[in-house]
Amino acid sequence: MFSLAITLASLFFLPRIEVNPNLDSYIPDDIENKVYLKELDSIFGGSEMIIVMLHANDVVNPKTLERLKTTSEQITDLEGVKRVMSPFDAQNIYIDDGFMVMEPFFQSQPETNGNRDTLKLQIGENPLASRFFSDDFTVASFIVLKERDYSDQALIDTIQGVIDANPGDEEVLLGGLPYVRYSISENIRKDIVYLLPLAIFLMLFMLFISFREWKGVFIPLLIVIMSIALSFGLMAILGWQISIITILLPILLIAIANDYGIHMIALYQEVAHKDPGLSMFDICKKIYADLKRPILITGLTTIGGILGLLAHTMIPAAQLGVLAAAGVGFALMLSLWFLSALLSYFKPKTNAFVHKNDKPPRLQRWLNAFSKIVTRHPKRVVIATAVLAVISIAGLMLIKVDTNIEGYFLGKSKIRKSIEITNEKFGGSQFVSIMFTGDVLDPDMLNRMEGYEEELKQDPAIGTINSPVTLIKELSKGIYTEDEAGYNQIPESADEVYQSLEMFAMAGNEETIEQFIDYNYENSRILLSLKDGSNITGKRILEKLRKMTENDPDVRLIAGPVFTKIELADLVVDGQIASLAFALLVVFILISISFKSVRAGVLSGIPLMIAIFVLFGLMGYFGIALDIATALLSSIMIGVGIDYTIHFLSRFKKERRLGHDHKEAAHITLTTTGRGIIFNALSVIIGFSALILSNFAPLRFFGALVVISITACLLSALIVIPSLIILLKPKFIDK
Repeated sequence: MFSLAITLASLFFLPRIEVNPNLDSYIPDDIENKVYLKELDSIFGGSEMIIVMLHANDVVNPKTLERLKTTSEQITDLEGVKRVMSPFDAQNIYIDDGFMVMEPFFQSQPETNGNRDTLKLQIGENPLASRFFSDDFTVASFIVLKERDYSDQALIDTIQGVIDANPGDEEVLLGGLPYVRYSISENIRKDIVYLLPLAIFLMLFMLFISFREWKGVFIPLLIVIMSIALSFGLMAILGWQISIITILLPILLIAIANDYGIHMIALYQEVAHKDPGLSMFDICKKIYADLKRPILITGLTTIGGILGLLAHTMIPAAQLGVLAAAGVGFALMLSLWFLSALLSYFKPKTNAFVHKNDKPPRLQRWLNAFSKIVTRHPKRVVIATAVLAVISIAGLMLIKVDTNIEGYFLGKSKIRKSIEITNEKFGGSQFVSIMFTGDVLDPDMLNRMEGYEEELKQDPAIGTINSPVTLIKELSKGIYTEDEAGYNQIPESADEVYQSLEMFAMAGNEETIEQFIDYNYENSRILLSLKDGSNITGKRILEKLRKMTENDPDVRLIAGPVFTKIELADLVVDGQIASLAFALLVVFILISISFKSVRAGVLSGIPLMIAIFVLFGLMGYFGIALDIATALLSSIMIGVGIDYTIHFLSRFKKERRLGHDHKEAAHITLTTTGRGIIFNALSVIIGFSALILSNFAPLRFFGALVVISITACLLSALIVIPSLIILLKPKFIDK
C-alpha cells in the first residue's frame, strides 16, 4: 500500500512538467561565449532571428512579392517581434542635383519577363536587397528579430497563423535557431507520445516470449509504470524540465526497472520446475532468500553507474542521473518486496523449461553451447577477446565530437528542408559577431573591417557577411557620382561617415543602422553566417577569427551561438571522461566490498572495459559522433552491464560451495542463471531499441549503440568471465 501511495502522489505532480528545448540551458551561465552573447544582445538588441522563406521556381513575380510584403508587414505588429527586416526596407541611394536621394527599392511590381530580368539585375547590384534573395531567385525571404525572453512556441505559432492567412502557391519555410528549438520541442512531444507506448509494447512482447505466463508479464510491467511515475513526479517537484536528454528517462526505466523482477520470475520458474510440490508461498520465500543479495548488489551498482552522470557539466545529464537512479532504486525495492508478496497469491507454473515433445527450449540449447565453448576452450576465448579489444582501441583514435543541433533532424522533414535551404541559399542561419569598441566611425577602423571582410569572403564555409562598411559604402552613392573618387568607398573622415548615417537615420532607417552600430557610436560589429554548423568548422573559424584580429586593439569580442556548441562539445568530452571514471570507481568499490575481494572488483570490470572498447571503437570506425546523447552511454552501460557479471558470480560461488569444480559450476550457472541474465539483457536491448525510431538522430544512434554495448556486456559475462575464472581460479569465489 505504501508503494501505491507513493505512485499516486507522484502522478499528482505530472501536469507541472514542461518541455525545454533550449541548448543554452544545457551549460552553465559562466561559459565565456554565453557571457559574450548577453553583452551583444544588450548592445545590439536580440540577436535571435527567424527566417521566413518563400520557395518557388521564380520568386520575382507580382504575386510572390506581394505575399512576401503583406506577410512581413503583418508579422511586424505581432507581440514578441522586436523588428522585421525585409527586402521592402531596401532603398535605392543616389545623388541628384547635389542632394542625397533615398527611395524604396521596390516601387512597382514587375509585370513582364523583361521587367523581371531587369529587376533581378538591380537586386543583385543592391546589397541592401540582395541578401533577401537566393542567387537563383528560387527563394525570397525576410528576417524576424525575436524578443529575447518571448516564447519560441507562442511566436512561431502566431507567425504560422499569419502565413496561413495569406495563402499562395509558394512553399513557406521557417529557419533560424528559434525555429530549430521549436521543432526540437515538437519532436520531444512526439517522441514521448509514440516511443513510450512502443517501448512498453516491446517489453511486454519480450516478457511473454521469455516466460510464457501472464504473471511474468504484468508484475514487471506494474513495477516499471510505478518507477516511471515516481521519476517524473520527482522531476515535477524539483521544477526540472524535459529536454532531448531526459527523453531517455522513460525508455531507460522501461529497459532497466524490470531487470530485477525478471531474475526473480526466472528463478521462480526454475524452482517450480525442479520441485513441483512446493507451494507458491514457499517458492517466493526461496527466491527472495536466494536473490536478495545479488539483486541488492546489482541494484546498487546500477544506481552507482547511473549516478556517474552527475560528473557531467551538462545540467540535463546530471538531472537524468538523479531521476533514473531514483526510479531504479524504487524498482529495486518493489522487486524485492512488492513482487515477492504479489507473486505469492498466484499458482506456480511447472513446465517453463520444457517444450513440445519434451525437448529443451532453444535458449537452453544455446546456453549449453556457450557452456561447451567456455569449458573446452577458455584460453581461446581470452585470446580472441584480447585481439578484439586491441582492434577496438584503434577505433578510439577516430572518434569525433559534434554537438551541432542542425544535425539532429533526419529524413525529409520540414525543418530538415528549411535548414538545407538556409545553408545553401542564404549562407546559413548560424551567425558570428566580431564586435569592435572605440571610435567606430573612424575610417581607419572601417578600412580594417573591410579588410577582414575581404579575407573572410575567401573561406568557403562562410556565407553572408554584413557590417557598417556595406551600409556606409552604399550611402556614399548618395554623396558622390559614379565617376567621382568617393563613390562606393569609405569616406576619408569620421565626420563624413557620421553625416551620411544621420541622414539615413532621419529617413526612418534607425533600425537598419542599429543592427551594426549602437546609438552612441561606441560599438560596431561584423556579422557573418556559417554554411556549415559542425563543430569542426566552428572551431576552425573561431581560430581563424582570433588569429586574424589578435593584434587589433579595437576588437572587443568574438561570439556566436555556434561557439556555444563548441564549448558544449568540450563539456561533453570532459563529462564523458569524468562520468566513466566515476561509474567504474563506484562499481569497483561496491563489488569489492560485496565479494570482500579487490580481485572481484577488478575481474568484474573486465566485461565493462571490453564493452567500452567495442562501443567507442565502433563509433570511431563508423564515424558516429560523440554528442549530448551518446556521451551518456558509458555510465548507463556500466550501471546496467555489470548486473550480468554479478548474477553470474553469485550463482557460480553458490555452485562451488555445493562441491562442483570450476567447469561444472560454470556449466550449471550458464544453463540456469544464464537464462535470467539473457532475459535481463534482452529486456534492456528491446527497451532501448524503440529509440531507433526517434525523431532525433542522436537518440537513434544512442538506441543502436546501447544494443551493441549491452550485447558486448552480455557475451563477456557469459563467455569471458567464466573462461577467466576457469583459468585463474580466483580465491574469492571459494570464500
